[in-house]
Amino acid sequence: MSSINGVPRRPSENPRRYRSPSEYDIPFETHLIPCRDGVTIHSWLLYHPSGANQVDAQVQLPTILFFHGNAGSIGLRLPNAHQMHHYLHANVWLIEYRGYGDSDGVPSEAGLKLDAEAVWDYIIANNENLRHVDPRKVFVFGRSLGGAVALHLARYAESRHYDSRGTLNPPPPLPAGILVENTFTCISDMVDHLLPIVAPLKSLVLRISWDSFSIVPKLTVPTLFLAGAKDTLVPHEHMLRLYRERKAGKVHSVVRMHIVKDGTHNETWMQGGKEYWMAIQSFLREALFAHSAAFPSAFAAERPPSSNNSINMPVQRKITSQKTSSTLPGMSESSISTSTTMCQTESKNTEIGMGGEDAAEMISSVGNFMGMAREALKSSSTVKSGGVAIADSSSGGGAYKKRD
Repeated sequence: MSSINGVPRRPSENPRRYRSPSEYDIPFETHLIPCRDGVTIHSWLLYHPSGANQVDAQVQLPTILFFHGNAGSIGLRLPNAHQMHHYLHANVWLIEYRGYGDSDGVPSEAGLKLDAEAVWDYIIANNENLRHVDPRKVFVFGRSLGGAVALHLARYAESRHYDSRGTLNPPPPLPAGILVENTFTCISDMVDHLLPIVAPLKSLVLRISWDSFSIVPKLTVPTLFLAGAKDTLVPHEHMLRLYRERKAGKVHSVVRMHIVKDGTHNETWMQGGKEYWMAIQSFLREALFAHSAAFPSAFAAERPPSSNNSINMPVQRKITSQKTSSTLPGMSESSISTSTTMCQTESKNTEIGMGGEDAAEMISSVGNFMGMAREALKSSSTVKSGGVAIADSSSGGGAYKKRD
């Protein structure tokens, strides 16, 4: 079995509950998405059957594009995607970067950016054929490295939209909103944190950037920052700086931040408890309302969804169809909210197996981030060393993960 730092490369090689959405009885489609450079990336679209459990069957549900962190495959994100699908009552589209899982190619900064652009182009080009996806209601979520990918996609989609306004009617849609969790400002700042001894030399040899800090003030779409206050891999200050920079941008739209008091880098989504999911659900509703107000003609045929959506308390057991009566509160006047209670991960008798992504990232996140930081400082051309593929400087790439 091929593996990456002890973690199976392909979803089919994962332990049970991390192989396929079918293990959760979630309907899904497999989409193979072509990129401009000939690479094909693999993805799963987890959807809700038309009209099933919808507040209003005439209103299509939102879809969340899920860009994962720097370890493992999309199979290891299934427990998290399952909760998103259930608690947020949204479709979840898991995207697998090039060189990861069942996708082609070798990962690099330039390549992952092409992957993100290809996903957005695919949604627009296949608008009529994607039965479960309303392109006006697509949110983009990214965790850790995925946050940088998500922010790049947001900027790309905005460029396509605004550059086409004079020639296309209607222009390509904008994302309904962006959600980033425990991501970094830029690779340069990560070098300072992970490799301080070589930081003084970085300006001479830095080869990759992932400069999210320069993107956020230019964004126009609603943005939610989800942060674990006890993240030690990517310092919590990175998320605070991104949030402040987004708030200081010239374009004023919905900008929110939710901080999980005891949240760590890989486990924030498990540690945030009910407040974490309520913050996301509240943001989705607020962003969709703002989106429909900005583009009234596109939403004219729909009635707005009910504001009485409810959410169960996240637990680490198999989810049933039973619901509690807890109702989301009204919008807070503050743009920052917090989770102060933790949802503990059970170590025994867990039917969902919530620790999958955690286990994968605990094995390889630190090593991979260190690898990215080191490769950012390399100036040599493409080589293969110790099983690590290193992209040349023209690709803007680096070592993201071991290849088999």
